[in-house]
Amino acid sequence: MRARGGFGIPLSMRAPLSTMIAELIGLLPHDERRLLLRLCAAAEVTDASRIAVASRERSAALRLASRLANTVCYFAESRELGPASAEAAALLRDIAGTGPDARHHDADPVAEIIAAQERGAHSHALSLFEENGGIYFIHFHGNDACLDVLNRFPKELVDSEETLTLALAMHALKAGNVTHARFLMVRRFGDDMHSLETVIRNSDGFSLAVRQFRFLMAIYEDYAVSNELRELLFDMLAELPIDDHLHRGSFYNAMLSVCLQRQELNEAEEVAKRAHHHYREAQAHLLVFYIELHRVVFSLQRGMLGEAERWAAQAREALDKVRFDSPADRRLLNLLDAVIAYEKGEPEHLVRFVSDEFDKFAYGEIWPTVVELALIYCSQVVSRQVGLGAAISFLDKWRVQEWRSRRFNLAITMREVDLLQNANRWQSAADRLMAVQSRINLTWVESAEEALSRLVDPIEIELAMAWLRHLIQHLPRRPLLRDQVEALLRNEHIGERDRGRLRLWAAYLARLHRDVTRARHLLSELLDDIARIGIITHLIGEIGIIDALLDDKRIAAHVLSTADRRAAVRKLHGFSPRRDAESTPLTRQELRVLRLVAEGATNKFVARQLRLSEVTVKFHLTNIYRKMGCRKRSEAISGARSLGWI
Repeated sequence: MRARGGFGIPLSMRAPLSTMIAELIGLLPHDERRLLLRLCAAAEVTDASRIAVASRERSAALRLASRLANTVCYFAESRELGPASAEAAALLRDIAGTGPDARHHDADPVAEIIAAQERGAHSHALSLFEENGGIYFIHFHGNDACLDVLNRFPKELVDSEETLTLALAMHALKAGNVTHARFLMVRRFGDDMHSLETVIRNSDGFSLAVRQFRFLMAIYEDYAVSNELRELLFDMLAELPIDDHLHRGSFYNAMLSVCLQRQELNEAEEVAKRAHHHYREAQAHLLVFYIELHRVVFSLQRGMLGEAERWAAQAREALDKVRFDSPADRRLLNLLDAVIAYEKGEPEHLVRFVSDEFDKFAYGEIWPTVVELALIYCSQVVSRQVGLGAAISFLDKWRVQEWRSRRFNLAITMREVDLLQNANRWQSAADRLMAVQSRINLTWVESAEEALSRLVDPIEIELAMAWLRHLIQHLPRRPLLRDQVEALLRNEHIGERDRGRLRLWAAYLARLHRDVTRARHLLSELLDDIARIGIITHLIGEIGIIDALLDDKRIAAHVLSTADRRAAVRKLHGFSPRRDAESTPLTRQELRVLRLVAEGATNKFVARQLRLSEVTVKFHLTNIYRKMGCRKRSEAISGARSLGWI
């Protein structure tokens, strides 16, 4: 008589059946397969063989019970999943005992960990947790699975085991809750956790894992890393084994954010390559995705649209390999896709993102480098599609972010200044600039020359650029101004986008000083670069200067001699349609006076700002009223706004 195993399966057939059952289980959806494997593991241990079903698992349990109605049953009252009958229980035990092929084919580590937790084997569960990502478990198995596993560990174990504490803090960071992550770290490791430098220096007091995690957390805090601290961090990297790809990749990932914060884009490219290599070796697809996203960001900062598109496509490929759903990360990709489309002249994608998805983006996982990019593009599109007031309100919302730093608040202020200057609200922009506590104020910029070529800090460079733009608007014939722009152009820390604006300003000032040859050369060079790299939106606010240059026939005839340059100018005007010069009978100086008056400035204030006498200001106002057919200030302001002059 032939020997038979459980549920009447002949022993000789168990090996092929093991393979077949494993393949059939592998066809189930991921969440249902995880439940079935847990149920099999429970059946092997106890006759009761029921498992608890979490709220998030209920729909999967119902689907599994419907799909395998003769084998699995969902008990709604107790919220448990179990065998449908005694014979079904025997079958589940038989499946569990058919060998490693059936049980571990496409094995689900989450199911194995939970099964160990349910039978009280928490030490074994912790070992499995560490084997399957540890601190980075969330990046391999998803937010919900990570939290489910962590919540099943006893609280005293979570509080005492370093890996579990760090994994819980990582979960908080991924949820955008930097404050809670910091609280967990301070509670477990002490007040030293408030200072990154203190932790990094104390290699005797803190493990390598704690020091590396504190570095990672600093990136979410938008922490400014000094050169000295960066050297200490690279010393810490030397402690990691050369084949510890996951942790070495994470070090380079954090260092990539430091390079982007400091606008060190060449260094960022090399660091990204290293991070990408290590994450790929670790088969950490979600972390590979993050590196590709960072590559999109610094490609956009460098003005390389084609390169940004290529990295975005690779980011999509990496995200498609992730085995769990990650809507927050999909949203990040949607944002960068919309930004790329905007640069190509298709604003509707970014408008839709701001309208439908931005609030969810703002309250999820936040990287300061990505947020700053979002602020630049989204505030610009809101200003152009809705209005200046809506754009300023949009920026103000970000001042309440719990993780905000002084540097981030300055970044918001600079976005507001840029919007106000683009809208010809020059005095309002100057008021915001004067409120910034920095050595780079109007007085400093007015007297600086070679010092501009030595600026390093990105915020200081941005402040200098904003004040120079203010001076070009109000005092374009100031003798030192042309040399100041040229000095800033020599600064090796200037990004490509800002370098493009500086070249345009230099061309405009050259024309004012009757150096037409220099003006033609600079403008031609700028338009050639635009045609080559594709990035153009950083020049939208400068369309008036471009038009002023092209109104000079000596310049236009040379500059517009190629099809690519003409296409670049048309693309710019597509973002900001050009007004014919004849439609504005006011001179440039009269427009400057009118714009200041529209912001509530008195004649005395206008005279001081433009360095004119009050008599000259009154003369300009008289001409403005005559040309517009007005009798008083309010009528001139109302008429100019309706005509789009201010």
